[in-house]
Amino acid sequence: MAVAKLPQVQYRKGATTKVDQHEIIDHWFEVPLTHGLIFSRGKDAALSSRFADQSIKIFAREVINTSDTLTLPVEKRPYIVYLQGGPGFGSPKTGSIGGWIAELAKTHRVILLDQRGTGMSSPLSARNITAVGDAQLQAEYVELFRADSIIADAEAVREVLLADRTDKRWSTVGQSFGGFLTLSYLSFAPQSLRDSRITAGLAPIRTTVDNVYEHTFDRMAERNKEYYSWFPEDAALATRIAEHLRTHEEFLPTGERLTDHRFQMAGHYLGGRWRERGLHYFLETAFAEGDDHLSDQFLSSMSGEVSFLANPLYALMHETIYADGPADGNLPGIPGFAVSPSPAPTNWAAARVAAKRPEFAPDAETLFFTGEHIFPWYYEEDPALRPLAEVAQLLAEKKDWGRLYDHEQLHRNEVPVVAAAYTPDIYVDYENSMETARWVGNTHVWTSKTHHHDGFGSDPLTILGHLKNMLAEVHNQ
Repeated sequence: MAVAKLPQVQYRKGATTKVDQHEIIDHWFEVPLTHGLIFSRGKDAALSSRFADQSIKIFAREVINTSDTLTLPVEKRPYIVYLQGGPGFGSPKTGSIGGWIAELAKTHRVILLDQRGTGMSSPLSARNITAVGDAQLQAEYVELFRADSIIADAEAVREVLLADRTDKRWSTVGQSFGGFLTLSYLSFAPQSLRDSRITAGLAPIRTTVDNVYEHTFDRMAERNKEYYSWFPEDAALATRIAEHLRTHEEFLPTGERLTDHRFQMAGHYLGGRWRERGLHYFLETAFAEGDDHLSDQFLSSMSGEVSFLANPLYALMHETIYADGPADGNLPGIPGFAVSPSPAPTNWAAARVAAKRPEFAPDAETLFFTGEHIFPWYYEEDPALRPLAEVAQLLAEKKDWGRLYDHEQLHRNEVPVVAAAYTPDIYVDYENSMETARWVGNTHVWTSKTHHHDGFGSDPLTILGHLKNMLAEVHNQ
């Protein structure tokens, strides 16, 4: 049923605290639940949504370096908003200010935005998703937590915080999924951006979801082999653990049985530059209490690796970040660039591709770990996801998605974009990223052969240094 207008944006300034030479300010907003549909489908879609009269809470934390040694005074310092990876994760919390936050705060007022459904921004859980209504209604509701809505929220935050400024543009820095969001921002509201930094997040926008997973499974296979070359004894140990789980009942602290294919999810450790040693330490505890059963410390750690209790949005939305538009939509073609087939339902793409990769079978001769891939059996084996099985299936089959990107706008983009891309990245494939960089106008890429997906967290000063230098070159042209 149509409503006369969307709810008005409401703002409240929260607490201000000080940590060392930094001031931290909490910002609270109430924004329309459906205003993102204006970007992807137009105003009529937002007004006709059955959720059109509802609001959602959005939280952002601002970090300001108050040192009197900095060149620009606070009131003249530009804003930069951090777009977190995910989907489904809140922004970093600020204890002792260091790393990339401290570095950016030397030149900017840093906004750490909790994307809707995460952190302090009306976080989603199985409980409040199922409370919406039946599975079809849940699917309509969850769609309101995609990139178009996140960018609409960011715009509401920007308009409030920069209201008194002559130049109302801000900068963005996006890690992983935050890079996907950046491309949506450049599509729908480029006039609001001064420049954009992307790390490990040049989204594969000109290809199919199956192609995305073909590439990421290739990278994951290479990463498994690399890991076992460093820790050859772990190949036999991991395979032994999988065999043990097929022949013995082992239960996680949450009560469900641990299966061999769920054990493969420990491959999350392989997504970082230094985290592979964490996988080694994790595996070595498996039979610490004896050969006939898995140790309690191993099972407890495993439970933390495989449960989506804290972030069901990640499991629900992960494949939807590749669902760019309706199944009958067409991407624009320009000579010299590949044109992908029309978008289609994702329909459990990772599982479909994995079925053609026998090396990833849990009973393979040598066990290979999987990465961030989402499989339908998650909704059978994870108690936190079981209530969401029906809505997950509807999302997998959905054909009428709104657009995530305006491809023509991206191709003529004039906002300076500087990006870091890593050839070993197992989550955002380098080859697809380079095709995106060729497509998006005014995009400049620094490539690393040694950094992994977590480069921004593990080596932030190096990454930011390269991005800063590229931006300086762009502005001097």
